[in-house]
Amino acid sequence: MPKLSIILPSLNVAAYIRECIESVISQTLADMEILCIDAGSTDGTREIIKEYTARDSRIRFILSDKKSYGYQINLGIDMARGEYLGIVETDDSIEPDMYEVLYKAASENDLDYVKAGFYTLVTPYEGERYLLENPLGDTEKIFSARYFLEKRLSPDVYIWNGIYKLSFLREFQIRLNESPGAAFQDCGFRYLTDMNLRRGMFLKRLFYRYRRDNAAASTYNPNFARFNLEECRYIRERMKADGITDRGRRAFMARETVMMALSPYRTFREHSLPNETVRSALDEFRSMMLQDKEQGLLKQEEMLPDHWIEMRLFTEQPEAYEAYIAIKAEADYDIYDNFVQEMAGKRQIVVFCTGKAAKFALCLLRMNHLENIAAVCDNDSEKWGGCFQGYKIFSPAEAIKRYPDAHYLVAKKTNGEEILQQLSNQGIAQEHTSIYRLPLNAFGSTNLFMRGL
Repeated sequence: MPKLSIILPSLNVAAYIRECIESVISQTLADMEILCIDAGSTDGTREIIKEYTARDSRIRFILSDKKSYGYQINLGIDMARGEYLGIVETDDSIEPDMYEVLYKAASENDLDYVKAGFYTLVTPYEGERYLLENPLGDTEKIFSARYFLEKRLSPDVYIWNGIYKLSFLREFQIRLNESPGAAFQDCGFRYLTDMNLRRGMFLKRLFYRYRRDNAAASTYNPNFARFNLEECRYIRERMKADGITDRGRRAFMARETVMMALSPYRTFREHSLPNETVRSALDEFRSMMLQDKEQGLLKQEEMLPDHWIEMRLFTEQPEAYEAYIAIKAEADYDIYDNFVQEMAGKRQIVVFCTGKAAKFALCLLRMNHLENIAAVCDNDSEKWGGCFQGYKIFSPAEAIKRYPDAHYLVAKKTNGEEILQQLSNQGIAQEHTSIYRLPLNAFGSTNLFMRGL
């Protein structure tokens, strides 16, 4: 029995799959089997997989007879022989020691699953890579299903950033919904694992590289409402079939239903108006929420304030909700778009500082194809002459000497005003300086505002 079975589901990902497979076969934990399950690719993906199959005996090529992400993963679960199971989506990649660290934590603590944070990966230009941090909280503690039932919102909504004990999945018959396509079919899996969890853990490390610049990814699918609705139906049917009737787990799913319906709708409204398909799905979501509320599963004290307000508007005053969400979506979009447009109007930009905020700022600008970034600078003399995201790091004095007419963008979570004063003392006019104040949100920072999709 191998320690791990890794499922790689694929469909027409020739542009990414080499990087994905290389990151898996290069793991420091070698005792694994790799199940490459392809759903009939026609772009060369299958041929690439077969190249690797011939080179590495741990890789098995399986042809799926259905174009369904859920079916592909379930096929892998059925065929897996490992103690634990992981999933890597084939436009993503992973850090070299991901599975060694996860397996060590899982086996030493007898965990049903262990997960870690991840990076959001974007490549705005060839040769450029941005890895934006998405850490998990409450790390290094063993928890059970009760941890999720007591949360107002689930702290983790992904399935590929961890490993799962295969016997646990089979004991509770935890599987994915086998609806057609490859969008949002992990919802049922993740909620069923959380509701049945006996021993789980989050780690501080970040391992998984989740790609956000593949326009064909399910993240950008305009049929999100219908897909999420199908997942909600699937989860509720499974709960009923499994005899899950306690209020704790039913209320947990009721709160998550609000999130599954309304959170992606806010993002959708930033760039589109709802069609009849979206409206129909939202109407059914509305009926679900009204029933949940009538049954006492949605209570103000158990929900995030914004979610409670939006749920009330959505269910009780649909027209008012539409007016509210249109304004909110536009405002959320404008937070980023106004900044990008302002920076696009600068002749040259020098980013001051080389920390997390600077990485988020540079990523947002480059994802929108701004080419007026001249340099970066930092007060830390040990960094001078080095490189940050492809830009040489100058001392502030050298940057000002080279780029006296540039706009200086201070990207630092603390002491921003002090740096503005420093620039003023060195002769940079106030109108040529600003502080990057946008949220350090990986998804907001990787949206393609000016390019479009």
